[in-house]
Amino acid sequence: MSPKVHESVRYFSAEQRDSIEDGCPNAALLDEIGRSTDPTRQAYTDGALVLIDGFAARPAPHDPPSARLKSLGLLGMLAGTLQLSRTLTDRQLADQLLEQGIRNALALLDAEQHN
Repeated sequence: MSPKVHESVRYFSAEQRDSIEDGCPNAALLDEIGRSTDPTRQAYTDGALVLIDGFAARPAPHDPPSARLKSLGLLGMLAGTLQLSRTLTDRQLADQLLEQGIRNALALLDAEQHN
């Protein structure tokens, strides 16, 4: 299993979903960051850009700008899927959402590898 596949599968695990205190800060704090001051939001933006550019450099090391928007979409999909799965009281539905998140992330990564 490639590192990207492994990271996607781990990110969309029930353990990650249920571990709010130790889980992804994107999924845990996006609402609060959105309500924060401009300097706080700028600091988050700067950090997010580092992460996005890191994602972009992996599938297209020869042309990271071409992968930047896809990487931004991947970050949004990862955080949004995890955040939504944490809000659902129906555990089966939450698990299905995480499973679909894995399929979506893998499809996006596979599409990047074929471009």
